[in-house]
Amino acid sequence: MIAHRIIPASQLRAGPATIIVALGDRTIRSRAVMVIAEPHGIVRVAFDSGDILSLSSRSALGVIDPPPRRRSACSRRARNS
Repeated sequence: MIAHRIIPASQLRAGPATIIVALGDRTIRSRAVMVIAEPHGIVRVAFDSGDILSLSSRSALGVIDPPPRRRSACSRRARNS
């Protein structure tokens, strides 16, 4: 099951989740590689796509978490050896 949620920009962290930001003329769907919280409620986000945005800490962002990885039987056997 795909986990998706809406969060304020102030809670955003860099990681493997896909971040969705709807702008006036386009939508960014990419992974956040760097997130910097600046004074006065500004959050700067650098995306894997090359886009860099300055957002209000209250801006709403969509987040789609990647599905959990399943461990194969082979990897479990190797660890138990």
